[in-house]
Amino acid sequence: MEGRLSRWGIGPRIALAVGGYMVLAGIASYLWPEVCLLHFLPYRAFLVVGAILLSIGVPMWLTGFIAAMMAYNRDALMISGVFGMVRHPIYSAWIVFNLPGIALLCRSWPLLGATLVAYAIFKLTIRQEDEYLERRFGQAYLDYRSRVNEIVPFPKFLHK
Repeated sequence: MEGRLSRWGIGPRIALAVGGYMVLAGIASYLWPEVCLLHFLPYRAFLVVGAILLSIGVPMWLTGFIAAMMAYNRDALMISGVFGMVRHPIYSAWIVFNLPGIALLCRSWPLLGATLVAYAIFKLTIRQEDEYLERRFGQAYLDYRSRVNEIVPFPKFLHK
């Protein structure tokens, strides 16, 4: 199909911005641990919550990635599986689960800011993917879009 969106979508833009931010946040956390370290809970609490977030986010990312690549190769709209819970599961996995999980494991509030950077870039650029999918799949995508959350994964039965 002519004018087809790249299989990577807006992912490289998000990754570039977040990667740069995380390098700076990591350096700040290393140089000034007394300022950057989260202290309000015991380390075990951060460890447990971070591990839980990553145990959800990594499989969600992997499942979404595989499904998205298969759908892209078939030029099909994916609306089931993890895509039945969230329209952008790859971005969701990173923004909602993986980046916060990594930050909590490191107990670094500057690293936690990577989530905000990723979400901001996502919101500024996702329109390109949405417009492409609407042009390509028409009413089927519009119906799907009205039923499924953009970035926060909730089961369908919670939607109204």
